[in-house]
Amino acid sequence: MPVITDIQRQRKREGRFSIYIDDRFVFGLDDIELSASGLRIGQELSRREIEEWQSRSVEGKAYNATLRYLSYRLRSKSELQCYLHDKEYDDSTIELTLKRLADLGLVDDLVFANTWITDRLRLKPRSRAVLMAELRHKGIASEVIDVALAAIEPDDELQSLRRLTAKKRSHYDEAKLIQYLRSKGYNYGLIKEAIALETDESEQN
Repeated sequence: MPVITDIQRQRKREGRFSIYIDDRFVFGLDDIELSASGLRIGQELSRREIEEWQSRSVEGKAYNATLRYLSYRLRSKSELQCYLHDKEYDDSTIELTLKRLADLGLVDDLVFANTWITDRLRLKPRSRAVLMAELRHKGIASEVIDVALAAIEPDDELQSLRRLTAKKRSHYDEAKLIQYLRSKGYNYGLIKEAIALETDESEQN
Protein backbone atom coordinates (compact mmCIF):
# COMPACT_ATOMS: atom_id res chain seq x y z
CA MET A 1 0.00 0.00 0.00
CA PRO A 2 1.30 3.56 -0.77
CA VAL A 3 3.07 5.21 2.16
CA ILE A 4 3.66 8.90 3.04
CA THR A 5 7.43 9.20 2.88
CA ASP A 6 7.87 12.93 3.50
CA ILE A 7 6.00 16.14 4.34
CA GLN A 8 7.85 19.34 3.39
CA ARG A 9 7.08 23.02 3.73
CA GLN A 10 6.83 24.61 0.30
CA ARG A 11 9.35 27.37 -0.43
CA LYS A 12 7.29 29.41 -2.88
CA ARG A 13 3.94 29.20 -1.10
CA GLU A 14 3.99 30.28 2.50
CA GLY A 15 1.86 28.17 4.81
CA ARG A 16 1.57 25.29 2.37
CA PHE A 17 3.07 21.78 2.59
CA SER A 18 3.95 19.14 0.02
CA ILE A 19 2.95 15.55 0.71
CA TYR A 20 5.19 12.86 -0.79
CA ILE A 21 3.98 9.31 -1.25
CA ASP A 22 6.54 6.64 -2.10
CA ASP A 23 9.09 9.45 -2.56
CA ARG A 24 6.94 11.26 -5.12
CA PHE A 25 5.04 14.55 -4.70
CA VAL A 26 1.34 13.76 -4.85
CA PHE A 27 -0.58 16.71 -3.37
CA GLY A 28 -0.27 19.82 -1.21
CA LEU A 29 -2.17 21.11 1.81
CA ASP A 30 -2.12 24.40 3.68
CA ASP A 31 -1.03 24.40 7.31
CA ILE A 32 -4.55 24.37 8.75
CA GLU A 33 -5.65 21.53 6.48
CA LEU A 34 -2.52 19.55 7.34
CA SER A 35 -3.01 20.05 11.08
CA ALA A 36 -6.60 18.84 10.85
CA SER A 37 -5.79 15.96 8.52
CA GLY A 38 -3.80 13.79 10.92
CA LEU A 39 -1.50 12.82 8.05
CA ARG A 40 2.00 11.77 9.12
CA ILE A 41 5.14 10.27 7.67
CA GLY A 42 4.89 6.49 7.53
CA GLN A 43 1.12 6.49 7.21
CA GLU A 44 -0.38 4.19 4.59
CA LEU A 45 -3.08 5.51 2.25
CA SER A 46 -5.31 3.64 -0.15
CA ARG A 47 -5.61 4.78 -3.75
CA ARG A 48 -9.10 6.06 -2.99
CA GLU A 49 -7.84 8.06 0.00
CA ILE A 50 -5.09 9.57 -2.14
CA GLU A 51 -7.62 10.66 -4.77
CA GLU A 52 -9.79 12.24 -2.06
CA TRP A 53 -6.82 14.16 -0.67
CA GLN A 54 -5.86 15.31 -4.15
CA SER A 55 -9.39 16.67 -4.63
CA ARG A 56 -9.21 18.45 -1.27
CA SER A 57 -5.85 19.87 -2.25
CA VAL A 58 -7.27 21.40 -5.43
CA GLU A 59 -10.28 22.76 -3.54
CA GLY A 60 -7.98 24.28 -0.93
CA LYS A 61 -5.92 26.02 -3.60
CA ALA A 62 -9.07 27.39 -5.24
CA TYR A 63 -10.41 28.60 -1.88
CA ASN A 64 -7.17 30.35 -0.91
CA ALA A 65 -6.81 31.92 -4.36
CA THR A 66 -10.36 33.26 -4.11
CA LEU A 67 -9.72 34.67 -0.64
CA ARG A 68 -6.75 36.59 -2.05
CA TYR A 69 -8.94 37.86 -4.89
CA LEU A 70 -11.57 38.99 -2.39
CA SER A 71 -8.98 40.77 -0.24
CA TYR A 72 -8.87 43.69 -2.69
CA ARG A 73 -12.63 44.35 -2.71
CA LEU A 74 -15.98 42.59 -2.62
CA ARG A 75 -16.83 40.52 -5.69
CA SER A 76 -20.07 39.30 -7.17
CA LYS A 77 -20.68 35.57 -7.51
CA SER A 78 -20.33 35.90 -11.28
CA GLU A 79 -16.96 37.63 -10.94
CA LEU A 80 -15.69 34.83 -8.71
CA GLN A 81 -16.94 32.19 -11.12
CA CYS A 82 -15.13 33.89 -14.01
CA TYR A 83 -11.97 34.23 -11.93
CA LEU A 84 -11.91 30.55 -11.04
CA HIS A 85 -12.72 29.51 -14.62
CA ASP A 86 -9.80 31.64 -15.80
CA LYS A 87 -7.62 29.77 -13.30
CA GLU A 88 -8.83 26.58 -15.03
CA TYR A 89 -10.56 25.00 -12.05
CA ASP A 90 -13.26 22.48 -12.93
CA ASP A 91 -16.96 23.17 -12.38
CA SER A 92 -17.19 20.91 -9.34
CA THR A 93 -14.30 22.68 -7.58
CA ILE A 94 -15.79 26.08 -8.41
CA GLU A 95 -19.18 25.08 -7.04
CA LEU A 96 -17.70 23.73 -3.80
CA THR A 97 -15.48 26.80 -3.38
CA LEU A 98 -18.36 29.25 -3.86
CA LYS A 99 -20.56 27.28 -1.46
CA ARG A 100 -17.81 27.34 1.16
CA LEU A 101 -17.44 31.10 0.74
CA ALA A 102 -21.20 31.64 0.78
CA ASP A 103 -21.51 29.66 4.02
CA LEU A 104 -18.99 32.09 5.54
CA GLY A 105 -20.93 35.10 4.23
CA LEU A 106 -18.17 36.03 1.79
CA VAL A 107 -20.33 35.66 -1.32
CA ASP A 108 -23.62 37.54 -1.24
CA ASP A 109 -24.80 39.40 -4.32
CA LEU A 110 -27.24 41.59 -2.40
CA VAL A 111 -24.48 42.75 -0.03
CA PHE A 112 -22.27 43.34 -3.06
CA ALA A 113 -24.97 45.37 -4.83
CA ASN A 114 -25.75 47.47 -1.75
CA THR A 115 -22.06 48.19 -1.17
CA TRP A 116 -21.50 49.02 -4.84
CA ILE A 117 -24.40 51.49 -4.83
CA THR A 118 -23.34 53.15 -1.56
CA ASP A 119 -19.76 53.60 -2.74
CA ARG A 120 -20.82 54.92 -6.14
CA LEU A 121 -23.25 57.46 -4.72
CA ARG A 122 -20.65 58.67 -2.24
CA LEU A 123 -17.52 58.70 -4.40
CA LYS A 124 -18.53 58.56 -8.08
CA PRO A 125 -22.09 59.84 -8.54
CA ARG A 126 -24.21 57.61 -10.76
CA SER A 127 -27.87 57.64 -11.78
CA ARG A 128 -30.11 54.69 -11.03
CA ALA A 129 -29.98 53.72 -14.71
CA VAL A 130 -26.17 53.64 -14.75
CA LEU A 131 -26.02 51.77 -11.44
CA MET A 132 -28.41 49.18 -12.86
CA ALA A 133 -26.24 48.76 -15.96
CA GLU A 134 -23.06 48.43 -13.88
CA LEU A 135 -24.59 45.78 -11.64
CA ARG A 136 -25.89 43.84 -14.61
CA HIS A 137 -22.38 43.92 -16.03
CA LYS A 138 -21.19 42.39 -12.74
CA GLY A 139 -23.58 39.50 -13.26
CA ILE A 140 -26.09 40.50 -10.58
CA ALA A 141 -29.58 39.08 -11.11
CA SER A 142 -32.35 41.56 -11.98
CA GLU A 143 -34.39 40.78 -8.87
CA VAL A 144 -31.36 41.46 -6.64
CA ILE A 145 -30.69 44.75 -8.45
CA ASP A 146 -34.32 45.80 -7.94
CA VAL A 147 -34.08 45.18 -4.19
CA ALA A 148 -30.78 47.08 -3.92
CA LEU A 149 -32.00 50.07 -5.94
CA ALA A 150 -35.24 50.20 -3.94
CA ALA A 151 -33.15 50.77 -0.82
CA ILE A 152 -31.74 54.05 -2.16
CA GLU A 153 -33.21 56.97 -0.28
CA PRO A 154 -34.46 59.69 -2.66
CA ASP A 155 -32.30 62.25 -0.89
CA ASP A 156 -29.19 60.09 -1.35
CA GLU A 157 -29.54 60.20 -5.12
CA LEU A 158 -30.28 63.92 -5.04
CA GLN A 159 -27.25 64.72 -2.90
CA SER A 160 -25.08 62.56 -5.14
CA LEU A 161 -26.36 64.46 -8.19
CA ARG A 162 -25.73 67.78 -6.42
CA ARG A 163 -22.07 66.85 -5.94
CA LEU A 164 -21.78 65.97 -9.60
CA THR A 165 -23.54 69.20 -10.58
CA ALA A 166 -21.20 71.29 -8.43
CA LYS A 167 -18.20 69.56 -9.98
CA LYS A 168 -19.32 70.06 -13.59
CA ARG A 169 -21.20 73.38 -13.63
CA SER A 170 -18.05 75.47 -14.17
CA HIS A 171 -17.46 73.54 -17.41
CA TYR A 172 -20.92 74.04 -18.95
CA ASP A 173 -23.70 76.58 -19.25
CA GLU A 174 -27.00 75.38 -17.77
CA ALA A 175 -28.36 73.91 -21.02
CA LYS A 176 -25.18 71.95 -21.69
CA LEU A 177 -25.03 70.89 -18.03
CA ILE A 178 -28.56 69.49 -18.23
CA GLN A 179 -27.64 67.70 -21.44
CA TYR A 180 -24.54 66.23 -19.79
CA LEU A 181 -26.48 65.04 -16.74
CA ARG A 182 -29.22 63.54 -18.91
CA SER A 183 -26.50 61.57 -20.74
CA LYS A 184 -25.55 60.11 -17.36
CA GLY A 185 -29.03 58.69 -16.94
CA TYR A 186 -30.55 61.22 -14.54
CA ASN A 187 -34.15 62.25 -15.10
CA TYR A 188 -34.97 65.86 -15.94
CA GLY A 189 -36.94 66.61 -12.76
CA LEU A 190 -34.13 65.47 -10.47
CA ILE A 191 -31.58 67.43 -12.52
CA LYS A 192 -33.59 70.68 -12.22
CA GLU A 193 -33.96 70.14 -8.48
CA ALA A 194 -30.22 69.54 -8.04
CA ILE A 195 -29.31 72.61 -10.12
CA ALA A 196 -31.74 74.77 -8.14
CA LEU A 197 -30.31 73.59 -4.83
CA GLU A 198 -26.76 74.10 -6.04
CA THR A 199 -27.60 77.59 -7.33
CA ASP A 200 -29.22 78.57 -4.03
CA GLU A 201 -26.20 77.37 -2.09
CA SER A 202 -23.79 79.23 -4.41
CA GLU A 203 -25.77 82.47 -4.01
CA GLN A 204 -25.78 82.14 -0.24
CA ASN A 205 -21.99 81.75 -0.23
